[in-house]
Amino acid sequence: MIHQSILTMPPTYHIVSHTHWDREWYLSFEQFRAMLVRMVDDLLDLLARDPEYKCFTLDGQTIVLEDYLAIKPERAEEIRRLVAQGRLLIGPWYILPDEFLVSAEATIRNLLFGRRISQQFGTEMKVGYIPDSFGHIAMMPAILKGFDIDNAVLYRGFGGEPEQKTSEYWWKAPDGTRSLMIHFFRHGYSAGYFHQETPEQIMQRFAEIKNELDARATTSQRLLMNGGDHHWPDPKLPQTLDFLRSNFDGDFLHSTLPAYLEAVKSEVNGLPEVTGELRFGYRYAFVVLGGVYSSRIYLKQENWRCQTLLERYTEPLNVFAMTKGMRSQTPLIRQAWKNLLQNHPHDSICGCSIDSVHREMMTRFKAVKEIGGSVIETCLNHLIPYDDLAYRDDRYVFFFNPSPFARSEVAEAQINFYLQDIVVGLNPDVKVAPRLPPISGFVLLDGDGKEVPYQLVWREEGYDITYSPYNYPKQSYADKFSVLVDIRDVPPVGFKGLVIQKTDRFPKYTSNLKTGGNFIENDYLRVEVDERGEVTLQDKTNRRKYAKLNVFEDSGDVGDEYNYSYPPKDQWFYSNKGKARIKLVEKGPLRAALQVKLTMSIPEAATSDKKARSTKRAKIPITTTLYLTPYSRAVEIETTIANHAKDHRFRVLFPSGIKTDQVYADSQFCVVKRQQKEYNLKEFTIEHPAKVAPMQRFVTVKDDDKALTLLSYGLPEYELKLDSKGTLALTLLRCVGLLAGEKLITRPGGKSGWHNETPEAQCLGTHTFRYAIFPHRAKEFETMESINEQCEKFHYPLLALRRKNTEDLKLEDSLLTLSPKTAVLSAIKESEDAKAAIVRWWNPTPSKIVTNLKLNTSVKRMALAKLNEEAVSLLPTEQNQIIETGSCGIATLRIEQ
Repeated sequence: MIHQSILTMPPTYHIVSHTHWDREWYLSFEQFRAMLVRMVDDLLDLLARDPEYKCFTLDGQTIVLEDYLAIKPERAEEIRRLVAQGRLLIGPWYILPDEFLVSAEATIRNLLFGRRISQQFGTEMKVGYIPDSFGHIAMMPAILKGFDIDNAVLYRGFGGEPEQKTSEYWWKAPDGTRSLMIHFFRHGYSAGYFHQETPEQIMQRFAEIKNELDARATTSQRLLMNGGDHHWPDPKLPQTLDFLRSNFDGDFLHSTLPAYLEAVKSEVNGLPEVTGELRFGYRYAFVVLGGVYSSRIYLKQENWRCQTLLERYTEPLNVFAMTKGMRSQTPLIRQAWKNLLQNHPHDSICGCSIDSVHREMMTRFKAVKEIGGSVIETCLNHLIPYDDLAYRDDRYVFFFNPSPFARSEVAEAQINFYLQDIVVGLNPDVKVAPRLPPISGFVLLDGDGKEVPYQLVWREEGYDITYSPYNYPKQSYADKFSVLVDIRDVPPVGFKGLVIQKTDRFPKYTSNLKTGGNFIENDYLRVEVDERGEVTLQDKTNRRKYAKLNVFEDSGDVGDEYNYSYPPKDQWFYSNKGKARIKLVEKGPLRAALQVKLTMSIPEAATSDKKARSTKRAKIPITTTLYLTPYSRAVEIETTIANHAKDHRFRVLFPSGIKTDQVYADSQFCVVKRQQKEYNLKEFTIEHPAKVAPMQRFVTVKDDDKALTLLSYGLPEYELKLDSKGTLALTLLRCVGLLAGEKLITRPGGKSGWHNETPEAQCLGTHTFRYAIFPHRAKEFETMESINEQCEKFHYPLLALRRKNTEDLKLEDSLLTLSPKTAVLSAIKESEDAKAAIVRWWNPTPSKIVTNLKLNTSVKRMALAKLNEEAVSLLPTEQNQIIETGSCGIATLRIEQ
């Protein structure tokens, strides 16, 4: 509702100078940084010489300061002075992220880093500036509010629908948090840049802009962004503003986003409200949601591995070991996060840049894993002492549980037994003793001396090594075993150890697993594969059967890195048209596995005119292994594909047998309900609505009685097919050869970027994928306990480590427990000010839950905190805390020891 007094007020046009700096895209990072250095040099010189050029917004991301000052550190004080004067606006982000493809914790680290860097120069801009993200997550208002930001300024993913015609809205998150949302007009963040235009051109174009801005405004305030992608500041802007003042009514201000927002807040009166995620806007602008979730899927997989490593292993172990007196490893963890966040801009993680950009991303991912792994090793060596003088047989095997509840399951481990010394270097006088014979057997014993069953996966002779900070590594030859261990009651966020004892024979254990030539079975599930490779899953508990699962689908894709687009003459191929080779590769006692081998013959590429698929064929070997343990309620699946074809999309299908048009997808700090719709595509002249959608840990399809949940490891794109079968299609590969194509059926509006050939985006080579199917009752979805438990086991496996120590070691310890299992653990980390530990969880249900946090360490001070880690309200200094977490709510605790 527009207040009548507003209609009589003269308009105020806030012209906000900025640049939008894609750090890497159609050029590499270093090529763009060379441009950045020149641009910032020119900007600082302009601000110094022309007081009429009042202010500039540095794209809301502080990494540009890091990148610039790495080359020009001598200008740091100049930047601090301009920030203090309000002439240079920085933050609040570290990088401008894609929102759907990164974790919620990554988004929080992004804002924490942006705040930290901003405060080194003054203060951050309190604006939720997300101008170019490809859609927006439902909980973004809540995340921003956690950093004292009560607004969001955005463009894509919204607009063009009948109820979306204004500039200002309230945006409501699932937990009830509201943000003032400013939606850019049709031309986004670049329409107000006039540097190369004549006065006549400025007159004509601004008149058109003015009409649209005036028609959309609900207050007397208008926002016009003066900049664009990699644009220099316009030194003629003061003169242009004078020209506009002399030719148009209203006030023209060289302004800032905070000034504009404060002016809007003073006038708003009854704005329309939008709720949840923003993933449409196809009639309004290029949204490019139709392909970025699956472009270069290997990037998404590596990102998931790295996020999981830092969030659920590295950071919690750092806190755990610090409670036992270890020096903080946070500086190293911070470096790992920086490497990871540098892969999170939308042009990077979305896979829509040139090949060299994504090769550099893989180097950053590698650095994350190396740093994270090193920190984990340091923490575990402190928690479970490592004897660097003991180098012979492994005497203990330990398991770390990253979940906030105790876990009992089958876990993988390696155990080595000494055979012979290996001499390194010139040591002619050293006599090496003869190699010992391979061992005859061993058993695993828990703390009560009870034998723990295990299953041998493989055995080989190879190298072992013991490292020491005080000497050279000690290398030996070893009898090496890969085993599956039936480990019970591993404490929450803690570890449990077993004693290794050599014996004169290998033990044999019984099992409730049943196996045959084409089936595996436990007390809960039966998995059967037919001669065509189709999987039938029987839920024995709920007496349900799911047939024709894990069938592979291949179709043409002549789109680009932004958009899936089928050729006019497409062809579809399915793996169940041929014959499968089925082999029982493991038969217990702790894990049974069926291996299914198929070969699909598909077109090797698109035709040269991109109108059809080639008549030449490429052979695509597919190897799938299905796993069950005695305790599995979900069947875990690993599929390896040797991709020899181009210009295609490859998916795996799971018909649920549930007739529905709705799914429930795990998202950042919430589970979103989505409805799948069919559209009249003739109504969409810019971009067709995407049938695919993103997820984080899982997606569920259900009716009133039964449900099927698909868990995927770093595979974020799915589609609910409207085929009356409730089929979930999980994208494994989307193979294209252009950054930005043209004449796409699914993007009739034109090119979304500059032409660059990207042969590596064809994803040729071998790829391995992990996913799982969990059948359950619909009622189990209400509390989310069983789904969360399956997610924890699938995404965050127990971590095994070996010890050769000859002295007795403590076999169990735990940092904390969080219950009920409904609560999703999100973070255990050291606070940014190094004065506390941060523990965070969230409630995935629409009902409030009462959570119980039990700490196994002393507490000096405890408080509920905001996401920026500032204390809000003190809690009793007790190790047992009962905390109510609201509907879709986030709880953050700040704990000082």
